Amino acid sequence: MSGIIVFILGVIGGFFAHSLTTKVSFKQRTIDNKIKVYNALITQWVRMRNFIYAHFPDHPADNISPEIIRDFDQMYGNFQALIAKAILVCEAAKLTDDINTLNERMYRTEWHMLTLDEANEEMEDIKRDALEIVARMREDIKKSARFEFSDFSHMLSGFRKTGENQ
Repeated sequence: MSGIIVFILGVIGGFFAHSLTTKVSFKQRTIDNKIKVYNALITQWVRMRNFIYAHFPDHPADNISPEIIRDFDQMYGNFQALIAKAILVCEAAKLTDDINTLNERMYRTEWHMLTLDEANEEMEDIKRDALEIVARMREDIKKSARFEFSDFSHMLSGFRKTGENQ
């Protein structure tokens, strides 16, 4: 009889050990993915900022070459694709909304109509907001590293029978 009890305890212990290592591996992959996506977002912000200062004059102008407009539109599209990736890896909807809002601000501002002083002021506001968002990204990554009660309850859910479409 004791052999059966030891066997059952061994199966349960093995299940938990396997669940724990799987959960740790999943959390590590999640952290890696978040770092990649957040790094790409920050890099794209810097590229857009550099593009703005390199291609828009320091005095208001109506005529911007089609190539500059096309390149800026392409940067915007690339950024939107990164935001889609961020939505997949980030549980905080407010964070991804704020990332998108910042991107829209950078794209929708009529940089070619601003003086250099006005552009600098607007860019400083954007930079302040971006640094606050980056701090929240860092916290999101740190949060992913912690084990919470929901992680353990998810591991225990392996004992329940679930339907095909759940």
